[in-house]
Amino acid sequence: MLYVLVAMSAIVAAMFICRYYAAKTRLVEKEIEKAIARRVATSDKVVEFARIREENAVMRNLLLDLLENEASLPVTQSGASPDDVSRLKFAKIQRYREILAESQHFVRQSEATVILERAQLSANPLRT
Repeated sequence: MLYVLVAMSAIVAAMFICRYYAAKTRLVEKEIEKAIARRVATSDKVVEFARIREENAVMRNLLLDLLENEASLPVTQSGASPDDVSRLKFAKIQRYREILAESQHFVRQSEATVILERAQLSANPLRT
């Protein structure tokens, strides 16, 4: 009976020791993951990816504006007066010009950003 009690105590102690080391391992793994996440968050690739994602969203919005503008003037204007049709066409052309100006501004701004990044990279050749 004494042997059984000693064996059971050893099994229980082994289980507690294993749980302790497993918990300690999980804590260390979480700290390592946090350190990696901090390192990746400040990475140049992540920053560049966020910038590209933002540019993609802007271009998508410009394309949606073009589609909305195209749909604003129906192909057939049944029952519309010639003044209304000419006013709608003028409004459509004016909106096209606004969208074109927005896209030109965006392209110039993104080109300036790329040129600035290239200048910074050439000034600091150790950075990759």
